[in-house]
Amino acid sequence: MSSTPQFPETWFISMAVMGRPNLLTRPRYSAIIARHLNAGHEEQQIIIRSHLLLPDQVMLLIQPFKMPLTLWMQDFIKDTAVDLCESLKADQQDERKEWFECFVNRNNNGYDVLWRNIEYLPVRSREEYESFEARMLTAPVKAGFVSNPDYYPYTWFNNRAGVMYTPPVFEEDQQD
Repeated sequence: MSSTPQFPETWFISMAVMGRPNLLTRPRYSAIIARHLNAGHEEQQIIIRSHLLLPDQVMLLIQPFKMPLTLWMQDFIKDTAVDLCESLKADQQDERKEWFECFVNRNNNGYDVLWRNIEYLPVRSREEYESFEARMLTAPVKAGFVSNPDYYPYTWFNNRAGVMYTPPVFEEDQQD
């Protein structure tokens, strides 16, 4: 996707963990996601604009910076899968460990099958950006986790996971 002078290349990314477990908002696992996102942000491979972690899903609004999106995503998917699987192998909580062993890693290929429903959608305008951000904000409300998105802790503005991000600055907001 190419960018325009008015709107830089931006992508909405959504990816879910196989089997819909209550996983990614556990501190141990959200820290893994945050560590990998923060590494990409610190190394200027990507710019994280907004993020949301649900118990079974990650949603991102990002801009590729020094690395093409496809290459960054390949690394992110592979590296987070490896780290999440290694952590799950050592998890002391029986339900998560059983879920991992019976459903994810039953053929010793957990790294390859952990992530499902990976979606990349281009964001071509401020209106689309705001629409995707609204989709992210309403997700925890629709799932019944909170009655108001302001109360959900795993958003870019409440940021319990500690994911680094840089809010977008739209050109029309800078004009006075």
